[in-house]
Amino acid sequence: MNFEIEIIEFLQSGRCQFFDVSFQIISALGSTLGVVALCLLFLVKKPKLCFWYLLSYGFVYLTVSILKETVQRVRPFNVTDAIANIGDTVTDFSFPSGHVACATAIAIFLGYFLFQYFKSRGMRVGIVLSCSVYVVLVALSRMYLGKHFLTDVLAGAIISAVICSLGLLLMHFASKKKKVKENENKN
Repeated sequence: MNFEIEIIEFLQSGRCQFFDVSFQIISALGSTLGVVALCLLFLVKKPKLCFWYLLSYGFVYLTVSILKETVQRVRPFNVTDAIANIGDTVTDFSFPSGHVACATAIAIFLGYFLFQYFKSRGMRVGIVLSCSVYVVLVALSRMYLGKHFLTDVLAGAIISAVICSLGLLLMHFASKKKKVKENENKN
C-alpha cells in the first residue's frame, strides 16, 4: 500500500488550481452525468442499446456497491495527512472506484456505438484510443483528488469491462435469437 500512497503524493505534488478544477470536471464526466448524457444519445439513436447499456451499468453499480460495503477500504485522504481531499467530500468506501467503473462502461458502450458509424480502421483506432484516454484520465483524476488508490481504479475498470462485455455479448445473442425466430415465423 505504500507505493499506492506514493503515487497519489506524486500526483498531488504538482497541485495547482488548474489541475484541481480540471480533474474535478474530468471526474464528473465519469459519474451519473456521463451515464445520463450517453443514455439520452442512445434513446434518440439506438433505444435497444440504451436498454442493454442501462442493464449492464446497473450490474456494474450493484457489484461496485456490494464490494465497497464488503471490503470497506478507507479513502486515501483518510490514511495519511500527506494526501489532500480535493473537491467534494465523500464518506463511503474506496474499493473499487465507482467513477472509473462508470467511465469504463461509458467508454465501452460509446465505443461500440461509434464503431457502427465509422468503418475505417483509422477512425476505429481513434475511437479506441479516445475511449481509453478518457478512462485513464478519470482514473488519474480520482487518484489526484485523493479519493482512490491505484488498485481501486484498476478494480473498477476491470469489473466494469467484464460486466459490460458480457452485456454486449448477451445483446448480440438476444438479437440473433430474435432474428432466427422472425425467420422461422416467415416460413
